Amino acid sequence: MSDAIIQFFAAWGMEDAEARATSIRDSVAPAFHYLDPRTPEPISSFDDLVAYVAMYTQFAPGASAEVRNLSETSGHFRATVAFCMADGQVQMGQYFIECDTDNRPLRLIGFAGLGDPA
Repeated sequence: MSDAIIQFFAAWGMEDAEARATSIRDSVAPAFHYLDPRTPEPISSFDDLVAYVAMYTQFAPGASAEVRNLSETSGHFRATVAFCMADGQVQMGQYFIECDTDNRPLRLIGFAGLGDPA
């Protein structure tokens, strides 16, 4: 299990900008790749990632992100993440994550929803 993955998503709900930035920097690999449906292009700099997560906090005050399920296959993870709004609405997403040798996210690829099983 990768505590760094849990720490990374927990940072999305931190209101203190400095604590959020520190948590993100401490939880991802030094050279990383982040992509989800809302990013116009992959993010690979800490400053850009911190700014991207800060937008979530800014536009959804009181919101949080929580890893609800995490499974692993040889250092590759599938994380089910709940993005919980302050009004009780929840948007689910899945991330496929490759970690470095220290179990920190190296590549994070996010998808909206949980996929259609049909």
